[in-house]
Amino acid sequence: MEAFYNCIAQRLTEDRTKIEAGLYLHYPFCLRKCSYCHFSSSIHERETHRLWLSGIIDEIQQAASFFSDYLVIDTVYFGGGTPSLLAPDEVGKLLASVRLNFEVKLQEVTLEVNPAIGAERIRDWLQVGVNRLSIGAQSFDPAVLRVLGRGYTPEQIIRLVEEAIEARAENIGLDLMAGLPGESSRTLEVNLEALKELRPQHVSVYLLEELDNVPFGKVWAKSPVSEEAAAETYEKYRLRLEDRGWPQYEISNFSRPGYQCRHNKKYWKYQPFLGLGPSASSHLGNFRWTNLAGPGDWLTSVQSGGPGFSEFLELSPEEEVRECLASGLRLKEGISLQELADRFPGVNLSGFELKARELSGCGLLQLSDGLVRIPPEKFIISNSIISELLYQA
Repeated sequence: MEAFYNCIAQRLTEDRTKIEAGLYLHYPFCLRKCSYCHFSSSIHERETHRLWLSGIIDEIQQAASFFSDYLVIDTVYFGGGTPSLLAPDEVGKLLASVRLNFEVKLQEVTLEVNPAIGAERIRDWLQVGVNRLSIGAQSFDPAVLRVLGRGYTPEQIIRLVEEAIEARAENIGLDLMAGLPGESSRTLEVNLEALKELRPQHVSVYLLEELDNVPFGKVWAKSPVSEEAAAETYEKYRLRLEDRGWPQYEISNFSRPGYQCRHNKKYWKYQPFLGLGPSASSHLGNFRWTNLAGPGDWLTSVQSGGPGFSEFLELSPEEEVRECLASGLRLKEGISLQELADRFPGVNLSGFELKARELSGCGLLQLSDGLVRIPPEKFIISNSIISELLYQA
């Protein structure tokens, strides 16, 4: 592992200045596994929680021994899993370890929160350094929550947000899911009314994906939602959220002005981030890697001086351009072709530019002011558009 890290560090030293980077910490445990979830997580137990906490602190120290001379951490994101199972003092301990081992200029510290866990912990999380809450509401329609198997009620979501507001949380995000079995004509209105009353700074709207290998696939098979119906629901959310003061900035994300998620924008803008914990991914320089997914395997690798990787890639400039385009086109603002050329001066972009003009002529891309972007009304077919651009050029 040392050889890999040294190779990455050598690439980072070429700029001779420290790079601002995000830090993602993956908490891999949940009270129970949601039937639709394809993320790496397992059932919470006290001992495995304790071992993870010890291991992640070790991994922070290991990563810092290689990267602290090259990185300034400006965002931290606690994801999972259910990281709201972390007690406030544990979150504070982890943030203290980050500050001790890295140079930090923290602008944003996000904690994902399950509405069934933690309303009474909100104030303490804020006091130890969390300044952004990402609440996995999914829906305010009880029928949809039952179909999803969520272990809480709409009233619990509301109480959690109200507790956060009372604790003077200034950056609250609510995640919703759309295009689901169990939705009725009322679901959209119920969710929008709840957003109107709670006034979060950020809203995410996700469609279900990758159902082949999760239990929810059986539910879907019995009550499938057509692509057309899901697309229509998504489009209604997109237009109504824009109209109600949450401008869209990414395919699934909407926010009040000034409240776009800084950490997640690093992914879409192809900026550096370091991921620690089981299954966490990193992107530094022209290297991208993913940690081992199983908590036990990950912990063993950390204890042996790891971590171990399930994937490690050294990307060519051409591969980086494709990844940069694929992520950047998720943003409503799109991506600058001139900035792309400046960032990857050795790559011939003429094929992409030619294909972009062709897709623009079909109304699938927009070219203006040196930017290429997907029209918002075409976001629902963004995967097809991006694939057409990247692999037909």
